[in-house]
Amino acid sequence: MIHFQQKLAQTNNLIKENTLLKEKLLAVSTEIDSILTRLKLMENWEDEIRSEKKLKAINKDLRNMGIGGYPQIDSTFSFLGEEFSQSYNLTLFKLRQLEGKINFDFNTHRELMEQVKLKNLLYRNTPSIYPTYGRISDGFGWRKHPITHKRSFHHGLDFANKIGTPIYATADGVVKKTGREKYFGRYIIINHKFGYQTKYAHLSKYIVKKGQTVKRGQIIGFMGNSGRSTGAHLHYEVLRYGRYRNPYKYLNKSEDDIVLSKRK
Repeated sequence: MIHFQQKLAQTNNLIKENTLLKEKLLAVSTEIDSILTRLKLMENWEDEIRSEKKLKAINKDLRNMGIGGYPQIDSTFSFLGEEFSQSYNLTLFKLRQLEGKINFDFNTHRELMEQVKLKNLLYRNTPSIYPTYGRISDGFGWRKHPITHKRSFHHGLDFANKIGTPIYATADGVVKKTGREKYFGRYIIINHKFGYQTKYAHLSKYIVKKGQTVKRGQIIGFMGNSGRSTGAHLHYEVLRYGRYRNPYKYLNKSEDDIVLSKRK
C-alpha cells in the first residue's frame, strides 16, 4: 500500500511537472510569435524606406529563403507524449525561423543604412541648387560671343542681377582655388566628391579661401562685373571628371533625380 502511494505521488508530481513544462513551452512559443510579428513590422518599415528613397527592394523569396519547410522531428521528449513532442518540434522550428530572420534582417538593415548614408552623401556633393538669384542671360552651348561677336562654345550658364547679389556653393566641397584673371575676373573653383567641380566667375568679391570646406547653400562670394564682361552677372560651370556638363540640368535637382542619374 505504501509503495502504491509513493508511486501515485511520483506520478502526480510528473503530471504537474509535465503540465508546467507545457505551459513554459507555450509561453516561449507565444513570445517567439510576438517577436516574429515585430520583425515583420520592421521589414515593412524597411520596405517603405526603400520605396521612399528609390532603393532596390528586397526580394520576398530571398527574404523567406531558409525559413520555410516543415519542422524537423526531434524525439528528445517523445516519452512525454505525441502532443508535447509536436509542440516542442514546432517551437524549435519557430526558433530556427527567428534566428534566420534576425540574421537576414540585420544584414539588410545594415545595408539599408549604408545605402541611405551614401545617397545623402551623393546628394550633398552633387551640384543641385541655383548658385544665385537672377535671370539666366546666357545658356550652355554654341553662341555668338557678346564681346568678340564670334561663334564660340559657352561652357556654363550666366545669371544676371545686381552687383553684390550673393553667390552660393551648389554642393558640399573644398575650395580648390580662388583668384583673378583677365577673362573670368574674380573666380572660385570648388572640388566636390564623385568627380564634380564647380566654377563661379566675374565676382565682385569672394569670401572663401583655398582649402576651405564649404557647405551646399553657403554664401561664398558676391556677383560682380570683373574680367571680360558686359554687365553684372555670374558665370557658373559644372564639370564631372574634367568634362563640362550643362549646369541647367543640375538646377533644383531632387535627391531622387541625383541618385537615378548616378546609376546611369
